[in-house]
Amino acid sequence: MKNILDQIFTARKEDVASDKRKVPLEELKSKISSAHPVRDVSRVLRQKIRTRIISEIKLRTPFKGVLREGVEAQEIARIYEEGGASTISVLTETRHFGGSVDIFSRVRSAVNIPLLRKDFIFSEYQVYEARAMEADWFLLIATWLDKNQMTDLAELGKELGMQALIETHNEADLEKAFHTGAPILGINNRDLTSGQTDLDISRRLIPMALQEEGKIVVCESGIHGRKEIEEFEAMGAHAFLIGESLMKAPDISAKLRELLNDNGANR
Repeated sequence: MKNILDQIFTARKEDVASDKRKVPLEELKSKISSAHPVRDVSRVLRQKIRTRIISEIKLRTPFKGVLREGVEAQEIARIYEEGGASTISVLTETRHFGGSVDIFSRVRSAVNIPLLRKDFIFSEYQVYEARAMEADWFLLIATWLDKNQMTDLAELGKELGMQALIETHNEADLEKAFHTGAPILGINNRDLTSGQTDLDISRRLIPMALQEEGKIVVCESGIHGRKEIEEFEAMGAHAFLIGESLMKAPDISAKLRELLNDNGANR
């Protein structure tokens, strides 16, 4: 029986095949030629003025169900930008996470900070699509992709001006991530095959990830407050991708200020 990650990628293969028929690759390339320049996400994530939060727009998950209803993605994006998020992650997978290319496009029109296309990317078409929708960086999941495939996709993104966020969950994933040479490594505390979250994943992998000089380390999933952020910053993490804690907060702006330890004086 397939685990949930396998099921999602199987569904994405069907969806991408359909997308190719609706929007041929040449049409995407034409859009890229007139797209705005890519924003430098590496520079943003290396800034040490304050905690770097990658705030995520995620409407639902296969693990937790609906996270938030009745709020437009553009409105949430503006709250994130005004609240001090360094960059915004937007889910574009539809069947399991309720995202879409249209949602991404609406967010892109609402804010000026870098946007991460977060999806289950396995094909060159999706990388071209990410740039055509004016993403500044994109996600590659090392748990599912092999190292050569991931390297090729990261290199294509680089040719188009984008960085790849190589997401890892264990030592084998890190080895594959190092093979790509990509500078931004994500450490996902959530096991995407089961939905289980364990912060000890970051405690174990952050020191390993930092053994390669120049890497930017992003801590993902299971971050709910300043205590975890301060612990992982002390270990060397550069940024934190946070979705559920923000999307479920009664006051998103207040929750973001709490995570940033920001009373307004640090702007």
